[in-house]
Amino acid sequence: MEVLFHFIFQLIKIGILASIYSSILIGILLIIGKFKSNTFLKRVKTKKRKYWFLFGFLISIGLFIFSFTYWGNHGLGDSARIPIGNFKEVGETNGINAYIEPDNYRYGAMNVHSFIKSNNYLVGKTEVSPVERPKPFFSWDLSKDQITFYDSEKEYNAFADKNRLPKKSEFKTFRESYREYWSGIRFMLLP
Repeated sequence: MEVLFHFIFQLIKIGILASIYSSILIGILLIIGKFKSNTFLKRVKTKKRKYWFLFGFLISIGLFIFSFTYWGNHGLGDSARIPIGNFKEVGETNGINAYIEPDNYRYGAMNVHSFIKSNNYLVGKTEVSPVERPKPFFSWDLSKDQITFYDSEKEYNAFADKNRLPKKSEFKTFRESYREYWSGIRFMLLP
């Protein structure tokens, strides 16, 4: 049910954005038409409504397609995701389980407590579960898709100092990272 409501909301938002972008495009074409005239610009001036619908339809299709790409997909319903580069992502399910899926992690997905992306690394604190029991800190080299675990904060800090990476105090939860990434201009201008 949550996915359906979120999808309907996304379609409404795409319609609103397409209407706004179409109006801006018509305005720009009308301004250009005042300085440089050709047959297309004259048609746009005389049939503004027709072109507003046409541009809006094309823009809405583009926004809809974009919303399912790596860069535009932020999840639907009870799932959420943050792209972190190299076509990797941090995902979350049900608002509580944040996870990553490195190739060399034998259990598939690994739960994370807090993290931050820096210098093509995702570094963070693991969420210890009874099944997998990873060490408390990790670094995920996104370009090599390799994850490394650290026994203690001291061991992680030594690695962080050597590679100019953030300390534990700079880690953020999934919710904080999600709001930071998807809010502001991305929220206003993208579906």
